[in-house]
Amino acid sequence: MKASVPDVNCTERPSGKRLAARREAFLAAARNVFDEKGYSDATLDDIIGRSGGSRQTLYALFGGKQGLFEAIISENCETIFQGLTPEQLAQRAPGDVLREVGVRYLRIVTSPACLSLNRLVIAEALRIPELAERFWKLGPGRSRAFLKEFFDRQIERGELCMPDSSAAANHFLDMLSGTARLQCLIGLRASPSPAEIDRLVDGAVAQFLDGCQSR
Repeated sequence: MKASVPDVNCTERPSGKRLAARREAFLAAARNVFDEKGYSDATLDDIIGRSGGSRQTLYALFGGKQGLFEAIISENCETIFQGLTPEQLAQRAPGDVLREVGVRYLRIVTSPACLSLNRLVIAEALRIPELAERFWKLGPGRSRAFLKEFFDRQIERGELCMPDSSAAANHFLDMLSGTARLQCLIGLRASPSPAEIDRLVDGAVAQFLDGCQSR
């Protein structure tokens, strides 16, 4: 599945606020169509019909259906880390950073929109393995890479002690999202409330830091 490249030089597409609004309309329509039909059966005609936009503008912004799918995944991940960079976080206490990142992460991955996206990828993964690969690279993989870099900086500062920062990133995110997210995915429960997210994150951070805090 070849990665699509938007035609940013298209001269007839809308600009400014109108372009931003059109982009959001395409993404909202794509989410709905993917949720209802799956990735394979969704068509650009479906998405264009619901969004009210033009095929030319869609291609200019996203390059096609794959580009829309990738944009949806990227937006989820960017929401988690919006305004945060490893450089900004390097001087902050690990517990404070993990709580902030943990709340953002758990809020996103247990949201109805993100759960629907996960179900779509799981349903299509065996038929379209490239779809699962792009999902992992743009979503879960980016989250883990971000956290690994933070851990590496904390290890250098002597704040944390861990033999494998990559494995630690996996462990922390799995501690956060394991049971609650799985139950949400299979429909056993609703998304956790803000208060429950706070409790889950506080428990995960406390247990995690107890295992890797520098003595």
